[in-house]
Amino acid sequence: MLKEPTRRQRMLFIGLESVGKTTLFSAITDQRAGEAANVKGSTIFAAEREIKSLPGWQAIDTPGIREDDSVSKRALKKEIEKADEVVAVLRGTHFSEEVNAVLDLIPPDARRVCFIVTFQDKMTDAMRRTLSEQVAKHSLPVLLVDTRTVTDDKKEHIIAFLRKEAEFHPLKRKRMKQIELESVAVQQFVFHRPVVGPVVSTALLCLLFMVPIILAYHTSEWMQQYADEWAVEPLQNAVGGLPSWLSAALAGNYGLLSLGIYSFVWAFPVVLFMSIANAAADDSGLKDRIVDSLDPLMRKIGLNGRDLVPLLTGFGCNVVAVQQTRSCSMCTRKRCVSFISFGSACSYQIGATLSIFHTAGREWLFIPYLAVLVAAAAAHNRIWYRIDQKWAAYFERRQTFLQMPSWKGIVFRVKEVLQQFIFQAMPIFLIICLAATVLNELGVIRLVTLLVSPVLSLFGAPEDAAPGLVFSLIRKDGILLFNEGNGALLDVLPGATLFLLIYLASTFTPCMVTVWTIAKELGMKTAAAIMGKQMATSVVSVLIIMIIWKLTLCIFK
Repeated sequence: MLKEPTRRQRMLFIGLESVGKTTLFSAITDQRAGEAANVKGSTIFAAEREIKSLPGWQAIDTPGIREDDSVSKRALKKEIEKADEVVAVLRGTHFSEEVNAVLDLIPPDARRVCFIVTFQDKMTDAMRRTLSEQVAKHSLPVLLVDTRTVTDDKKEHIIAFLRKEAEFHPLKRKRMKQIELESVAVQQFVFHRPVVGPVVSTALLCLLFMVPIILAYHTSEWMQQYADEWAVEPLQNAVGGLPSWLSAALAGNYGLLSLGIYSFVWAFPVVLFMSIANAAADDSGLKDRIVDSLDPLMRKIGLNGRDLVPLLTGFGCNVVAVQQTRSCSMCTRKRCVSFISFGSACSYQIGATLSIFHTAGREWLFIPYLAVLVAAAAAHNRIWYRIDQKWAAYFERRQTFLQMPSWKGIVFRVKEVLQQFIFQAMPIFLIICLAATVLNELGVIRLVTLLVSPVLSLFGAPEDAAPGLVFSLIRKDGILLFNEGNGALLDVLPGATLFLLIYLASTFTPCMVTVWTIAKELGMKTAAAIMGKQMATSVVSVLIIMIIWKLTLCIFK
């Protein structure tokens, strides 16, 4: 049995991508992560938590091993050497190839090593029988489990296995390598086909984002009529007798209650439905198939299939997406971050944009807005970053199994996203509203308006649009400040001007939280360079859109 140590000891979980390390890690540390994550690289950095059922022990969850990533392998070897116990997690469906890859990283003199074999439900009866016989015959430290559902009984079984004090000597290492099991073929369907695969993947990708956005739009539209009737109007009437500064802070043009309610009504449904769609795509394995299939197209803009995962994550949260680029190749990471910064519209940006276009009565502008945003981001990468195909061979297609998503897994992921929205995103936006009110009362916004108005006048936007443009540089849902005065500003803007205004506010710079994250990940110099290039592309692309629009008007007059 594992003795309770006098100091906290380290139990290191290692394995290739998508083997179920994070599920096991969450189970034994009582941090429920729903069901097994079925997407490459769900762990982007090592996480460390106490094992309550094993007093004195600390579990460390590590990123998935990649055969092509020598830098990560060297770092992982150092962690293995410092660990008191190594838990290698392997897929039973690919046991023979994965056990060799893992053992190559474990030093020959390591004595505290055990193996947990997942994907039991997808192994054949013959595979399970052969593995069980070898484990029993040679007393190997191997546990075979099904991680699709980690029940309390299974958790106790895993903890009991980890408590055993079995020495992993060289003979057992040799026996592990001698076990030969056939690999279970992953279903191919149409994704692997050269032409049909990318077409189907692109269509599914569009559905993955457009269906949630459409649902969110109609939900927000329905919610707003009741929010106006039951919340905004009564609150504005209720604060009428309060001091002017307090009335302005609560229900003025930038009021906590007026604009704050609009933010919730238009951002919350987007966050909810997009997080459901993302969770379902992750858990089913569909996102991995899309990533593998679209790799050839990604190379056209200097990226590869692996980079698509953080790009998609960026449509939920840019900060998390930038952190996820740690899983990118070293030669494509900066390009991926640049694309996320320019073209991955986060949930809050999407919700704010939908609100603006709805208030202006031009909902149809959202589709061309999103298309231009992504196209401009692709052009931005092609212009600023030289394409070097030598890294293309580094992308490894390692398909996961397609399966029905688990509702428990989806609920857990969605719950985490909603908690982040309510306890992090909403408070920050309310602070922006309060700051805008204070600056307006002090006359600072008037000064900013004078400074920014020459830029706005280039495409016919009035001075009153300045606060929304300025605060969008702090957070992208600052775009909602264009709604000030119950949409009075939007009523006077032509469609083309509105489109250019929202596009410029979206792309001129990343939000400050994203800039800070890029600086932490890649350094302040790189963050400044990315932001400078984005500013240049944003301004030039606005001018190009203006020219195209005016030429179109001249042609069809």
